[in-house]
This record gives sequence, structure tokens and C-alpha cells, in this order.
Amino acid sequence: TILSSTQVPPPPPPPLAPPRPRSTKPKRLKAHTVQSRSWSIPTVPRNPDGQPQLPLNVGIMTVRSLGRVCLDKHFHTERYIFPIGYEVTRRYFSMRYPDLEAQYTCTILHGEDIDGGSGPRFRITPSDDPDNPVTAGTATGAWSVIVKAANKVRNRQHSNSVSGPDYFGLGQNTIKHLLQELENANLLMDYVRQNFVEGGPLGGRHAAVTAAV
Repeated sequence: TILSSTQVPPPPPPPLAPPRPRSTKPKRLKAHTVQSRSWSIPTVPRNPDGQPQLPLNVGIMTVRSLGRVCLDKHFHTERYIFPIGYEVTRRYFSMRYPDLEAQYTCTILHGEDIDGGSGPRFRITPSDDPDNPVTAGTATGAWSVIVKAANKVRNRQHSNSVSGPDYFGLGQNTIKHLLQELENANLLMDYVRQNFVEGGPLGGRHAAVTAAV
């Protein structure tokens, strides 16, 4: 376009602002969601060497082995320890017979011994179908299969949700106390240790602790 002598060319556009530098603030560390507290628990029957007498009845659970602490990844959380070789038994509804219960053996194994993988494997073996154990990468995954099958055989429309760690006994205070006593439990970086006092005042409901006969 040819400008006349009376026309003034438009001003040039303002220069673009330089890009703001990215923030270099350090990442905020993840805070623990579990806090350390003090808990009173029943006195644990022990051998002369101080080790707990096994098998040990803790409420509806029978602890047969505490296993050993594994320092590999995924073998503990802030709230739970998953020792290799840990084993408890408990009763629950049968997956096969609607009018019966079964005894379930709950075991924690290492993935490399099961499928060549890493991390824990949670195995549940029913007494009325021992050749078909349920194995999963989480305690909840394993117990969800049991609960769903038990509801189905009874034609129940109940929720299949379940806390796997609790059904494995890992959330029970006496059992947590014993797992904290295992060798190398103090080396678990993410686990938040609790303070358990044996024989302290027991308020409200608590699981009885007795040596299994």
C-alpha cells in the first residue's frame, strides 16, 4: 500500500516479554500420614529366650510364623510390614459350601519364588480346597477374591470390599508389635514405628492373646 504524505505508518508492535524462568524451588518432601502413638496390648506369652511362643492365638488369628524382614522395595509401607514367610490362619466363610466356614492360611512370599517378579505375594489357602490357593500382589487383592466367591455361593449382594492387611492380621496391634521386634525392622525407612506397652491398661475391646495348644 502506498502511503500519502498525510498518513503516518502504524507503530511497531511491542516486543514480546522474555519467558519467565522456571521456579527452582526444591520439591516438598512427602509428609508421613501415619503418626507414631503409644498403645497398650495384652502380655505376650514368651519363651525363656524372650521370643514369643508360637503358634500364638491373637483374637481370631493364629500366628504360626512371623517370617523375616525383607529390605527390598514394596515389603513395607508407613503402616504395615510384610515379612517373607509370615503365616497366620483364621476362619471365614467357605467359598464352596454356603452353610460352612473354612480355615484360611494366609502367607506372605517373595515374588521371585512364585512368578519371578519382585515385591511380595500374598497367598491364601482354603482348608476345603487346598489345591487352589489364591495369590495376588496385595493382601486386599487376594482377600477380595475370597470375599467375592463366598458372597456368590450364598447369593448375597453384599459389598466385596475388604481390608486385606487387616484380614492378614497385619493391622492387629499385638501382631504389629511382634513384627516390629523382628531383626532389621528398625531399618525400614518408610515404616512409622508405634510404641506398644505389654500389660498396660486395656480400655475397650481388645483381642485375647494366648499360646495355641
